[in-house]
Amino acid sequence: MNENSRKLIIIGVISDTHIPSRTSEIPSQIIEEFKKRNVDFIFHLGDYTELDVYERLKEMFGEEKVIGISGNMDGNEVNSTLPTTRELELMGYKIFLTHGSGGPNRIIKRLNRDHDLSTYDIVIFGHVHKPINEKHNGILYLNPGTPTDKRFTDMNTYGILILSPDGANFEIIQL
Repeated sequence: MNENSRKLIIIGVISDTHIPSRTSEIPSQIIEEFKKRNVDFIFHLGDYTELDVYERLKEMFGEEKVIGISGNMDGNEVNSTLPTTRELELMGYKIFLTHGSGGPNRIIKRLNRDHDLSTYDIVIFGHVHKPINEKHNGILYLNPGTPTDKRFTDMNTYGILILSPDGANFEIIQL
């Protein structure tokens, strides 16, 4: 089936899992929710820390469903396997994936300084550990937060992005 003929695309969004330094595995609630919703894709925005996290996601959900990028805390194995940014188009939305850099303040300004984002509809990033769902100059900026770390935030979160012909809806889910 052509993706543009579908009514919805459901994407599980996670970042900054920091496994094994923060926890031994992705929290089971996330895996269960992704399975329950029958996600079409999983976006991981970096800071896996170890490649095994990416490999386990592919084993659970299928290689074609897991789209990942590397983050600043990822080692050589992750960095040599995954790109630092990705561009894709789903249901007519141009999407840019990046990890991000620097502290949580002015992250959106910094993303625009580091990348030309003017042609994208949706920018999804990690790094700051804080959930973000904001629109600036017609671009939707999304961050799922972190499901395993409390640095820069007081809650652990992940996200579900639902794309439809009528718009994009990002749900931030607290653990």
